[in-house]
Parts: sequence; structure tokens; C-alpha cells
Amino acid sequence: MDIYRIKTEGQKYTFSLDARLLQKSGLLLFGLIGSMAGFSQSEMSAFTATGRAGAASTFVTDYQAMGINPSNLGWAPKDDKKISFGLLEGAYSFYSEALIKSELIGSLKKGNTDFTYDEKITAAQDFTESGLAANFDVTWIALGIQPKKELGGFAFGIRERFQWYSKFSEIMSEILFRGYNAPYFTNLILTTGDTIINSANLPQDTLGLIEKGINLLPKLFSEILGESELSMSWYREYNFSYGRILLGNENTALYGGVGFKYLSGMAIMDAKVEGGELEAFSAITPALEIEYGDSAKTNNPSSVEDEGLLPKSVGSGIGIDLGISIVLGEKLKIGLAINDIGSITWDGNVYQAGDETLIDLASPGFSSYNLFEQAQEILGDSGFFKWNGVVEKKISLPTHLRAGASFKASDKFEVGFDIVIPANTVAGNYEKSLIAIGFDIIPIPWLRLSSGLSTGGNYGYNLPLGIVLMLSEGAWEIGIASRDAFTFFNESRPNLSLSTGFLRFRF
Repeated sequence: MDIYRIKTEGQKYTFSLDARLLQKSGLLLFGLIGSMAGFSQSEMSAFTATGRAGAASTFVTDYQAMGINPSNLGWAPKDDKKISFGLLEGAYSFYSEALIKSELIGSLKKGNTDFTYDEKITAAQDFTESGLAANFDVTWIALGIQPKKELGGFAFGIRERFQWYSKFSEIMSEILFRGYNAPYFTNLILTTGDTIINSANLPQDTLGLIEKGINLLPKLFSEILGESELSMSWYREYNFSYGRILLGNENTALYGGVGFKYLSGMAIMDAKVEGGELEAFSAITPALEIEYGDSAKTNNPSSVEDEGLLPKSVGSGIGIDLGISIVLGEKLKIGLAINDIGSITWDGNVYQAGDETLIDLASPGFSSYNLFEQAQEILGDSGFFKWNGVVEKKISLPTHLRAGASFKASDKFEVGFDIVIPANTVAGNYEKSLIAIGFDIIPIPWLRLSSGLSTGGNYGYNLPLGIVLMLSEGAWEIGIASRDAFTFFNESRPNLSLSTGFLRFRF
């Protein structure tokens, strides 16, 4: 089930794509995940906002306000276009502190290569305390209607949301990449039945005989993880939002909005240490073919089988977005929203790991950076954690607070800022607050250029660029943007990203 792999050359890493899972699931989602390593970006899949570094709270209107600030649906429709419709608006990005841009790009044209023994050692060293973050958001279809001021505005959309974040302690990184040969394991059991002392200078023929590592003074999982973090989430979201004016006049008005969303959960994995205790659980759609072992599967009360062409849901939940905004004289806008209030209950293929001691390991460790293929080495029956099936697991959604303001100096220039603050630490949320400053310039009626600067939110400093063509007096918008122009010029810490929209229409 190869989605991508990384080839190592010295201390550089490269990726290459494989479309087999894409063919299996039939989803565009996994074709783009193939180029990933976080998190859901501040502008979601609104490609018109990506070029402003995600400054969106007081810029987005019509259906693009869903998930950002639903109160904006109550505003007077932009350019007096009361109906908006969009298909396949998407955005994805990949950020790593251990990758080299030139090698990453070049690898997209090359074949797959498994790690050698020396490359595993190098990978374990390089990825110690190095963050790996990725996200993918796509709006499959969305519709917005803003009939008149008194009624407010309505929007409906279906969106896919995927995130990954990982950061490993030294001991965790060594175990994941080197498996039973990691220094953690004091003794090694060979296929011959012999037990030997683990050493950094074992001959190649002995390395080929290892079948298990043993630690005679084992540590708890919580001690091994330390500050490590590993999280993934994949939701499908069905969103209905409404916004309208609450009070005011043509010069000053207060707007309010609410969004209701039904979430279909496809996958989640979350492992971290809180208060000195291990918290680790997973629920993965059977379409991803994670093998937990026959015994664990048989004894799991929530075990489910794959059905049909599309991946089977293994969780569901309800979320709410709340927002308000103030418009002052059509020049100054201020917005405040709290999004993803609610929870999701995972009730399919749910496994939980206890804070036990890691005595032995039968896994050779990661053989590549195909993270989905290597997920078996974490989640599987020979993997790092010892999983037990449970009936269900209820967790909060990645709630976050966002605030922003913008000033429209003229019809050709608008500038603003956003701050997004995570309200909890569940999978899918930011590790730290995101701050974004962005602007739009319209040099000619059919062209809008955007840029800005952002920091935080797991992606370091970013300088975005965006271009939107507004054809037929704005009835058809086409755009493309990158979340980080620094990546065009720098080799280190690349943030490979793309945000596009070719089928956005307003009438």
C-alpha cells in the first residue's frame, strides 16, 4: 500500500509517489497525501485566502466563510453576486525540519528505495526532535446563497480534512527507525536461537539473523516517548452555516453566525504523554489495511470490515462554529469566531494502549518514509505499542479561537491580520498559535495579487504568494497560491504547498 517513500542520500531525504492506494480508495485525497510528511490550515481550502498567509477572518465571504467565520454570510454579497458555487477547491502542504528541498522535488521523478542499515541510523539521528507536519483540505462541493439583508446568508459544503504531525524523542526515534537493533535493547535473539549482547559494531551477517530485541531493564512507554508526539486525523465534514445582521445601519453593523457540521471519521491516531501518563489510541478505517494481529482483531468489540469501494467510516460526531463580526463604514472589519466546538465518537476498529513496559520488539523498524506503509510498524501486531480493542472512544474536536481585522484603503488595496489560538491539544489542532498578516492588491479589474507573512502553527515563518483571476466581472474565479515563497529560494526546512481553485462561480 505504497503512497510515498523517501530515499536517503547521505543525510538528505527524497520522496516518490505511488498511486495504488489512490486507485483503491478512489479519492483525490490520497493522491495529494502522497506528497505529505498538520494541521488544518487557517484558511481551510479557501484558495483565495492562501496567498494572504491565511489572514481570512474578515476577508472571506459566501460559502468560503464556512469553518472560518460564519457571520460573514450576513454581509452584503460581494459585487452584488448573491449565489456562489464551488467545486474541488483544495490546499495541501508539507513541512519538515529534516528535509532538503532539491532532493524532495527531484525524488518525485524517481523510484522507491528502502533504507539500508546505515541509512536507518542516519534517519534516527536526523529526525530526533525534528517536527514533521502536513495537512490536506479539499472542498468537494459548496454552495452559498445571500438573498437579502433581512434574511441573511446560507451555505452548505462537503469538505475533506486530513492532518499529520510527529516529533520524536531520541530514544523513540531510534526504536522507530532501527527497530530491534536500537540501542534501547540490551540483548538480541537470533534466528539460530542464540542470544547475544547488542552492540553498535555487529557484523553484517549477524544483523541479518536478528529476529527480536530485548531490554533486561525495560522502561514504560511514557518514559520512552517523553516529549514525543504523534497524531493523525482524517475527517469528512458536512457543513451548514448561516449568518445575518444582528443590529446596526449602513455605517456600523454587527453580524452573527453559526455553523453546524456532521463529521464522518475515517482515521485517527494520537500518542503523547500527559501528566506523566501515556495517552495513545487509534481508530483506522479498514481500507488502510492495518494488521493488529488475529487475536487483537478477534477480541476487539469494535472491529469492522471493509465494505465497497470507498473507505468505511469508523467514527461520527457533531461540531459547531460560532462567529461575530463588525463592519464599520465598509472600510474596517473586525471578526471573532470559535470553531469546531463538539466531539466525535470513534466506534470502529478502536484500539487503546496502556502504559506498559517495552520489554521486547520483533519489528526491524521503518524501512522507508512511506508513513502509511510504516504505520504497520507502530500500529501493527509486531509494532511499538501493545494495543487492546475497546468499544469506543469519545474525544473533543480540535477547537480553536480566531480573531482578525482588516482595513480596505481603496477598491485596489486591503490589508489585515489573523491570530488562531488552539483551545485544546487533541489530534488535528495547532501545537502553537498562528499569527498571519496579509494583503490584497488589485492592479487591474480582473487580477488580484496577495501576499503576507505568517508564523507559528507548526510551519515556521512563511511568505505566501497568491494570484486570482476574476473573469466575466467576477463571475468566474481561478486561483493558485503557495503558502511559502521562501521555499522557492531556500533548501532547508521546505514547506511544499499548493492551493488551487478553478471552478468557483458567483452570480
